[in-house]
Amino acid sequence: MNKNKVTISGTALLATIATMDSLGPMGRDVLKESGVKKIIENKKYPYELRNNIHKAVLNRYGKIAIFSMGYKNSELLHDLMSKPMMKYANKEIVGMSSRNHSKNNKSLKNVFTFFSKKNGDIIKKLTKGFGVEYGNKIEQLDDYSWRLKCTMALELFSEPFIRGVHESQLIEILGKYFKINRVYEKKLSHSAYGYATWSYNYTFIPRVLKLSGKELLNQSRNDINSELMRVVLKDSFLQNKKIKEISNQISKYIPPQINEQFLKGNYNTQISTKRKKLTIFFSDIKNFTKTSENLQPEDLTKYLNEYFSEMTSIAFKYGATIDKYIGDAMMLFFGDPETKGEREDARACLKMALAMQNRMIELQNKWKDQGFSEPFEVRMGINTGYCNVGNFGSNQRLTYTIIGGEVNITQRLEGNADANGILMSYETYAFTQDLVEVEEREKLSLKGINRIVKCYAVKNRKSVKYIQNLQKKIHDKININNTSNKKSSLDKRLLKIEKNMNLVLKQLDLINKHKI
Repeated sequence: MNKNKVTISGTALLATIATMDSLGPMGRDVLKESGVKKIIENKKYPYELRNNIHKAVLNRYGKIAIFSMGYKNSELLHDLMSKPMMKYANKEIVGMSSRNHSKNNKSLKNVFTFFSKKNGDIIKKLTKGFGVEYGNKIEQLDDYSWRLKCTMALELFSEPFIRGVHESQLIEILGKYFKINRVYEKKLSHSAYGYATWSYNYTFIPRVLKLSGKELLNQSRNDINSELMRVVLKDSFLQNKKIKEISNQISKYIPPQINEQFLKGNYNTQISTKRKKLTIFFSDIKNFTKTSENLQPEDLTKYLNEYFSEMTSIAFKYGATIDKYIGDAMMLFFGDPETKGEREDARACLKMALAMQNRMIELQNKWKDQGFSEPFEVRMGINTGYCNVGNFGSNQRLTYTIIGGEVNITQRLEGNADANGILMSYETYAFTQDLVEVEEREKLSLKGINRIVKCYAVKNRKSVKYIQNLQKKIHDKININNTSNKKSSLDKRLLKIEKNMNLVLKQLDLINKHKI
């Protein structure tokens, strides 16, 4: 017998998918993983497809979900199964209220036999195999007791599904007249070669209710749906919690801006790049190799991790996108995937670098107290220019990064910076000249770069005193050039300039207070 030749119809597979509407796209996801894009009703498919769907549902939601699918399957095939049975049963179960034991027993036997045959016919129609007699078999155990054996192309773990199909039908057909007790005989159930046989012991206790079978069935469905919803909601909570945990882990490997877009479903994972004007930042530890040789590995790890943690926190605070860590070096940029404009991106980068400088002074003093005699000295380089930014790599693995000549320029600027210093290009300086005092350094000539790079070393943050001196110079210059016939006009201009300078002073006070 060839297990691989056991098949089910497209109709059966579509019915299985339809029963999962409340559980999301899980069924179609399983089919997609199996390489099935479209299901054709009259086509035969490997039985494993339905089994895989049942297994996925069982693993995630438990037996109640499979049981619910059985109920819904019966509902979907109502015209084929339940409707003919109801019609037959309504003719047979007449006069149950008479409590005529003999008649009741005979009527039950006829209905239960018809139920078994009708279900068996449907199973045979939807299932095909070799050497296996699919369908239902019954044997009477007592007046109101029967053993039902169902055989079809499923595995034993799908037992709740079979139970759900049978229970929904029997409640609708016989629920008004009989209380139905059911026992799953696991020892008599077995599977092999792509099929399974489930054995059930049914006992029917005569009764007459005011409710119809359909009303009883609706009550039962509502109870099952309520229980299923509790399971689904619990799963949803756990999945969200899991996603959050995974997201927190992933965020340690990719920029938080990209991670956020992933969660919102807005990020494109295709190989694609764009050309944008960015501000790039490089930093590294001067003489790191020599310094590391003088430290025990445990101390080196401790200090280096603390350094990266502190610098990374500052980078996140100012909105930097962390490209990568390269040994003791950091590569960051501003302007993608989020930007506040070229000028503000450059200013944010410089403010970040200044904040890093301040924090490094604190760390150096702290490390000296801990016995680190020659703590890390960090060099920083900043440049603004056009780069290619986006997803580089292959369909199997992508890296979100930037490339281009401006990246190389930034790295060279960092390499030429003083210890604990910042060296920036003219392009960055043009956007930030009101923030810092600088010293122009020797121009850089780089291989592969067609222009000479003007660079500026940051000396100090521009202070209030600096602005006051600048204000005095402007005032003196205006006084020197004043003439009697223009004095009134120049005084007005002077007042306007002084007013603007006072605003600058206030801004600088705020900057110093908050250490931006």
